[in-house]
Amino acid sequence: MIAWLLTGGLKSIIAVIVVFMVLVTIHEFGHFIVAKKAGVLVPRFAIGFGPALFRFKKGETEYSIRLFPLGGYVMLAGEVPQEQLFKMGETLSVHVNDAGEITEISDPRGLPNGIQGELKQVEMQHDYTMTLQLQDGVVSYPISKKAILLNGKDKIPLAPPDRQMHQKPLLARMAIVLAGPFMNVVLTVVLFAIVVGVIGAPKTPPAIASVVPNTPAASAGLHAGDVLEAVNGQTMTNWNQFVMAIQGNPNHTVQLKIERKGKTFNLPVRPEKDSQGVGFIGVSPATVHGPAMAITGGVTQTWSYTQLIFDALGNLFTHKNAFVKDMGGPVKIVAVIGQQAQLGMLNLVNLTAVLSLNLAIFNLLPIPALDGSRFLFMLVEGIRGKPIDPRKEYLVHAIGFAILILFTVFRTYLDVTQLF
Repeated sequence: MIAWLLTGGLKSIIAVIVVFMVLVTIHEFGHFIVAKKAGVLVPRFAIGFGPALFRFKKGETEYSIRLFPLGGYVMLAGEVPQEQLFKMGETLSVHVNDAGEITEISDPRGLPNGIQGELKQVEMQHDYTMTLQLQDGVVSYPISKKAILLNGKDKIPLAPPDRQMHQKPLLARMAIVLAGPFMNVVLTVVLFAIVVGVIGAPKTPPAIASVVPNTPAASAGLHAGDVLEAVNGQTMTNWNQFVMAIQGNPNHTVQLKIERKGKTFNLPVRPEKDSQGVGFIGVSPATVHGPAMAITGGVTQTWSYTQLIFDALGNLFTHKNAFVKDMGGPVKIVAVIGQQAQLGMLNLVNLTAVLSLNLAIFNLLPIPALDGSRFLFMLVEGIRGKPIDPRKEYLVHAIGFAILILFTVFRTYLDVTQLF
């Protein structure tokens, strides 16, 4: 174990934790900041799941880092109907201020000196009142706008109607839901821009920086500095287009249109087939550097990977066994992060960008419990002119979350069997 840590295992563990925390934090921050701007009460901002390792409270929000870093959440008041925090007929103890408003709610053990009674009714979407059966009769109390529910050691702020998620205008709620995936896309562009800024972006039109000896390019007479204008008559506007043209013609001669020192001529080259079955000729691209090029490259890379991800999603439904072969669960992702951490920081940054984009797109799928499903409910609300019953929507998301957990466990099992 010690030898494994000394040979890079510790670096891999740190890389996995940092990558997941960055991805989750930026995603949840998107929901958090837009919800705050919209006036929604945000009682909790948590990175990870399970017991809290570290927590502090600033303003009305508790921030925490939890034991298991594979996830996180932002608690938005009213996203789950607050009435579900209570059970009709249970005995509660409450503190009431001088204005007659309930300020604290707990079971009798949590507030032994409070007013105790049986819960008869609670309304938190409009009137914001709680009705208790006391010894001398039934009393209805207004709830303070700063009321707190005591649940063991937890203090959960309760939100008045104007601070609840589902009471906000439809467009505001849509913005809150989409803000998480949007921030992941922004992170992807930034990280790809960093990578492009370091290694440079291929010149346009594409040009050769170096030629590998004893390769088809060297045999054909290609030189460093050659500008690649066309392949088989098709104009080349970028390096990726040139790579695709070469990869698609293994063991077939192609005609390159070359510009060299102001002169243009055609040069035949025959790509060889590599171990993956695609063509290669043995050249590297000439690159340019600069802030503008880095930003443009970050956007271009993000768009290219977006297309690849959607192609992969399509394969899940059109190719047999693609679910098993192409997808990766937590174990496989952790393994890949560890591998890239050993190869260097730039590789890790590039992988983090890809994972961030995957997280954004996956969250936008219309799967219950994900952001895409919540957005779909809002679209339905916009079409029909009234919201779906919050309790029914919550039930759908709860079932979806349970299914996602089962899927994750199953996918983890497949990862383990494939790796070992």
